[in-house]
Amino acid sequence: EIGPGDGALTKGLLEAGCEVCTIELDARLKRFLDPIAARHANLTMLWGDAVQFDYENGLPWLPTKIIANLPYHITTPILWVFLEKLASRGLNYLLLMVQMEAAERMTALAHNHERSPLGVTIEAMGQAQIVRKVPASAFHPQPRVNSSLIEIKLDKNFTLACDPAWRAFLARSFAQRRKTLVNNWCFGYGSLTRERAQGILTQHGLGLSARAEELTLADWTSLVKEPEFAAAAQKAQESE
Repeated sequence: EIGPGDGALTKGLLEAGCEVCTIELDARLKRFLDPIAARHANLTMLWGDAVQFDYENGLPWLPTKIIANLPYHITTPILWVFLEKLASRGLNYLLLMVQMEAAERMTALAHNHERSPLGVTIEAMGQAQIVRKVPASAFHPQPRVNSSLIEIKLDKNFTLACDPAWRAFLARSFAQRRKTLVNNWCFGYGSLTRERAQGILTQHGLGLSARAEELTLADWTSLVKEPEFAAAAQKAQESE
Protein backbone atom coordinates (compact mmCIF):
# COMPACT_ATOMS: atom_id res chain seq x y z
CA GLU A 1 0.00 0.00 0.00
CA ILE A 2 1.38 3.39 -1.02
CA GLY A 3 0.69 6.25 1.37
CA PRO A 4 -1.30 4.59 4.18
CA GLY A 5 -1.96 7.89 5.95
CA ASP A 6 -3.53 7.16 9.32
CA GLY A 7 -4.12 3.53 8.38
CA ALA A 8 -7.86 3.38 7.66
CA LEU A 9 -7.43 1.25 4.53
CA THR A 10 -4.47 -0.57 6.04
CA LYS A 11 -6.57 -1.90 8.90
CA GLY A 12 -9.19 -3.20 6.49
CA LEU A 13 -6.57 -5.03 4.45
CA LEU A 14 -4.96 -6.55 7.53
CA GLU A 15 -8.26 -7.69 8.98
CA ALA A 16 -9.06 -9.36 5.64
CA GLY A 17 -5.95 -11.48 6.12
CA CYS A 18 -3.65 -9.77 3.62
CA GLU A 19 0.11 -9.59 4.07
CA VAL A 20 0.61 -5.84 3.80
CA CYS A 21 3.67 -3.68 3.22
CA THR A 22 3.19 0.08 3.42
CA ILE A 23 5.41 2.87 2.12
CA GLU A 24 4.85 6.28 3.68
CA LEU A 25 6.82 9.52 3.32
CA ASP A 26 5.46 11.48 6.28
CA ALA A 27 7.05 10.20 9.50
CA ARG A 28 4.54 12.22 11.54
CA LEU A 29 2.03 9.46 10.75
CA LYS A 30 3.99 6.93 12.84
CA ARG A 31 1.76 7.74 15.79
CA PHE A 32 -1.19 6.30 13.86
CA LEU A 33 0.61 3.44 12.16
CA ASP A 34 2.83 2.12 14.96
CA PRO A 35 -0.14 0.94 17.10
CA ILE A 36 -1.57 -0.87 14.05
CA ALA A 37 1.76 -2.60 13.45
CA ALA A 38 1.91 -3.63 17.11
CA ARG A 39 -1.40 -5.48 16.71
CA HIS A 40 -0.74 -7.07 13.33
CA ALA A 41 2.24 -9.31 12.56
CA ASN A 42 1.23 -9.27 8.87
CA LEU A 43 2.16 -5.59 8.49
CA THR A 44 5.57 -4.30 7.38
CA MET A 45 6.02 -0.53 7.42
CA LEU A 46 8.63 1.18 5.25
CA TRP A 47 9.40 4.90 5.19
CA GLY A 48 10.48 6.99 2.23
CA ASP A 49 9.52 8.57 -1.08
CA ALA A 50 7.43 6.06 -3.02
CA VAL A 51 8.59 7.47 -6.37
CA GLN A 52 12.28 7.15 -5.49
CA PHE A 53 12.00 3.94 -3.48
CA ASP A 54 14.25 0.98 -4.38
CA TYR A 55 11.50 -1.53 -5.25
CA GLU A 56 13.95 -4.10 -6.60
CA ASN A 57 15.94 -4.39 -3.36
CA GLY A 58 14.10 -2.59 -0.58
CA LEU A 59 10.91 -4.64 -0.19
CA PRO A 60 10.55 -7.53 2.28
CA TRP A 61 8.83 -9.54 -0.48
CA LEU A 62 7.64 -8.90 -4.02
CA PRO A 63 3.99 -7.80 -4.18
CA THR A 64 1.37 -9.14 -6.54
CA LYS A 65 -1.03 -6.29 -5.76
CA ILE A 66 -0.71 -2.56 -5.12
CA ILE A 67 -3.42 -0.44 -3.52
CA ALA A 68 -3.12 3.29 -3.04
CA ASN A 69 -4.85 6.62 -2.74
CA LEU A 70 -2.19 8.32 -4.86
CA PRO A 71 -1.17 11.95 -4.47
CA TYR A 72 -2.26 13.36 -7.79
CA HIS A 73 1.04 15.00 -8.73
CA ILE A 74 2.92 11.68 -8.64
CA THR A 75 0.36 9.48 -10.40
CA THR A 76 2.07 9.19 -13.77
CA PRO A 77 5.71 8.88 -12.59
CA ILE A 78 4.93 6.33 -9.89
CA LEU A 79 2.87 4.17 -12.24
CA TRP A 80 5.80 4.04 -14.65
CA VAL A 81 7.97 2.94 -11.71
CA PHE A 82 5.52 0.16 -10.82
CA LEU A 83 5.40 -1.07 -14.41
CA GLU A 84 9.18 -0.91 -14.82
CA LYS A 85 10.28 -2.39 -11.50
CA LEU A 86 7.51 -4.76 -10.42
CA ALA A 87 5.43 -5.95 -13.39
CA SER A 88 8.10 -8.42 -14.46
CA ARG A 89 8.48 -9.67 -10.88
CA GLY A 90 4.92 -10.72 -10.13
CA LEU A 91 2.81 -7.56 -9.88
CA ASN A 92 -0.48 -8.25 -11.65
CA TYR A 93 -3.12 -6.00 -10.05
CA LEU A 94 -3.44 -2.35 -9.03
CA LEU A 95 -6.41 -0.59 -7.44
CA LEU A 96 -5.80 3.14 -7.28
CA MET A 97 -7.61 6.31 -6.34
CA VAL A 98 -6.43 9.00 -8.73
CA GLN A 99 -7.57 12.33 -10.14
CA MET A 100 -10.40 11.75 -12.63
CA GLU A 101 -8.44 13.26 -15.51
CA ALA A 102 -5.55 10.87 -14.85
CA ALA A 103 -7.90 7.89 -14.84
CA GLU A 104 -9.40 9.01 -18.14
CA ARG A 105 -5.92 9.27 -19.69
CA MET A 106 -5.01 5.78 -18.49
CA THR A 107 -8.17 4.19 -19.89
CA ALA A 108 -8.52 6.17 -23.13
CA LEU A 109 -8.50 4.06 -26.28
CA ALA A 110 -7.77 5.02 -29.88
CA HIS A 111 -9.45 8.16 -31.29
CA ASN A 112 -9.78 9.70 -27.82
CA HIS A 113 -7.99 12.98 -27.19
CA GLU A 114 -7.10 11.74 -23.66
CA ARG A 115 -4.92 8.96 -25.16
CA SER A 116 -1.45 8.89 -23.55
CA PRO A 117 1.83 6.92 -23.59
CA LEU A 118 1.02 5.46 -20.17
CA GLY A 119 -2.46 4.46 -21.28
CA VAL A 120 -1.15 2.79 -24.44
CA THR A 121 1.41 0.87 -22.39
CA ILE A 122 -1.17 -0.29 -19.85
CA GLU A 123 -3.40 -1.44 -22.71
CA ALA A 124 -0.47 -3.41 -24.15
CA MET A 125 0.22 -5.02 -20.78
CA GLY A 126 -3.34 -5.76 -19.67
CA GLN A 127 -6.59 -3.93 -19.02
CA ALA A 128 -7.64 -0.82 -17.12
CA GLN A 129 -11.11 0.35 -16.17
CA ILE A 130 -12.66 3.06 -14.06
CA VAL A 131 -14.73 1.24 -11.47
CA ARG A 132 -16.10 4.24 -9.59
CA LYS A 133 -16.11 8.02 -9.81
CA VAL A 134 -15.59 9.81 -6.52
CA PRO A 135 -16.74 13.43 -6.05
CA ALA A 136 -14.60 15.97 -4.24
CA SER A 137 -17.25 16.10 -1.50
CA ALA A 138 -16.22 12.57 -0.42
CA PHE A 139 -12.93 13.94 0.97
CA HIS A 140 -12.03 16.10 3.92
CA PRO A 141 -10.51 18.54 3.39
CA GLN A 142 -12.26 18.77 0.06
CA PRO A 143 -9.94 18.99 -2.99
CA ARG A 144 -10.67 21.09 -6.03
CA VAL A 145 -10.88 18.07 -8.34
CA ASN A 146 -12.95 14.92 -8.66
CA SER A 147 -11.38 11.49 -8.39
CA SER A 148 -11.81 8.01 -9.81
CA LEU A 149 -11.06 4.53 -8.58
CA ILE A 150 -9.18 2.72 -11.32
CA GLU A 151 -8.47 -1.00 -11.57
CA ILE A 152 -5.49 -2.23 -13.61
CA LYS A 153 -4.89 -5.89 -14.40
CA LEU A 154 -1.55 -6.94 -15.90
CA ASP A 155 -1.43 -10.23 -17.78
CA LYS A 156 1.07 -9.93 -20.66
CA ASN A 157 4.13 -8.10 -22.00
CA PHE A 158 5.44 -7.74 -18.45
CA THR A 159 8.77 -6.16 -19.50
CA LEU A 160 7.34 -3.72 -22.04
CA ALA A 161 7.67 -0.65 -19.80
CA CYS A 162 11.42 -1.34 -19.60
CA ASP A 163 11.84 -1.32 -23.39
CA PRO A 164 13.73 1.89 -24.32
CA ALA A 165 12.58 1.78 -27.94
CA TRP A 166 8.92 1.53 -26.91
CA ARG A 167 9.17 4.28 -24.30
CA ALA A 168 11.08 6.66 -26.58
CA PHE A 169 8.78 6.01 -29.52
CA LEU A 170 5.66 6.80 -27.53
CA ALA A 171 7.22 9.86 -25.90
CA ARG A 172 8.29 11.32 -29.23
CA SER A 173 5.04 10.46 -30.96
CA PHE A 174 3.00 12.23 -28.26
CA ALA A 175 5.52 15.07 -27.79
CA GLN A 176 3.19 17.75 -29.16
CA ARG A 177 -0.35 16.48 -29.30
CA ARG A 178 -1.61 19.01 -31.82
CA LYS A 179 1.06 18.06 -34.31
CA THR A 180 0.91 15.14 -36.69
CA LEU A 181 3.03 12.06 -36.22
CA VAL A 182 5.13 13.12 -39.20
CA ASN A 183 6.01 16.41 -37.54
CA ASN A 184 6.68 14.83 -34.15
CA TRP A 185 8.85 12.11 -35.64
CA CYS A 186 10.88 14.50 -37.76
CA PHE A 187 11.52 16.63 -34.69
CA GLY A 188 12.17 13.71 -32.32
CA TYR A 189 14.26 11.62 -34.71
CA GLY A 190 16.63 14.12 -36.29
CA SER A 191 17.81 11.82 -39.07
CA LEU A 192 14.29 10.85 -40.17
CA THR A 193 13.21 12.71 -43.30
CA ARG A 194 9.65 13.83 -43.90
CA GLU A 195 9.46 11.57 -46.93
CA ARG A 196 10.51 8.52 -44.92
CA ALA A 197 8.11 9.38 -42.08
CA GLN A 198 5.26 9.67 -44.57
CA GLY A 199 6.35 6.40 -46.17
CA ILE A 200 6.17 4.59 -42.82
CA LEU A 201 2.61 5.78 -42.28
CA THR A 202 1.59 4.74 -45.77
CA GLN A 203 3.15 1.29 -45.32
CA HIS A 204 1.05 0.80 -42.19
CA GLY A 205 -2.18 1.99 -43.77
CA LEU A 206 -2.29 5.28 -41.88
CA GLY A 207 -3.07 8.74 -43.23
CA LEU A 208 -0.32 11.31 -43.58
CA SER A 209 -2.13 13.63 -41.15
CA ALA A 210 -2.49 10.97 -38.43
CA ARG A 211 -1.94 12.05 -34.84
CA ALA A 212 -0.81 9.90 -31.91
CA GLU A 213 -4.21 9.89 -30.22
CA GLU A 214 -5.78 8.20 -33.25
CA LEU A 215 -3.63 5.06 -33.28
CA THR A 216 -4.77 1.66 -32.07
CA LEU A 217 -2.62 -0.66 -30.00
CA ALA A 218 -2.05 -2.77 -33.11
CA ASP A 219 -0.73 0.34 -34.90
CA TRP A 220 1.74 1.08 -32.09
CA THR A 221 3.07 -2.46 -31.83
CA SER A 222 3.58 -2.57 -35.58
CA LEU A 223 5.12 0.88 -36.01
CA VAL A 224 7.67 0.53 -33.20
CA LYS A 225 9.34 -2.28 -35.14
CA GLU A 226 10.47 0.10 -37.88
CA PRO A 227 14.30 0.11 -37.86
CA GLU A 228 14.69 3.88 -37.49
CA PHE A 229 12.89 3.91 -34.15
CA ALA A 230 14.72 0.92 -32.67
CA ALA A 231 18.10 2.23 -33.87
CA ALA A 232 17.54 5.63 -32.26
CA ALA A 233 16.78 4.01 -28.90
CA GLN A 234 19.88 1.83 -29.14
CA LYS A 235 22.05 4.84 -29.96
CA ALA A 236 20.63 6.76 -26.99
CA GLN A 237 21.41 3.86 -24.66
CA GLU A 238 24.98 3.61 -25.89
CA SER A 239 25.58 7.32 -25.28
CA GLU A 240 24.40 7.18 -21.66
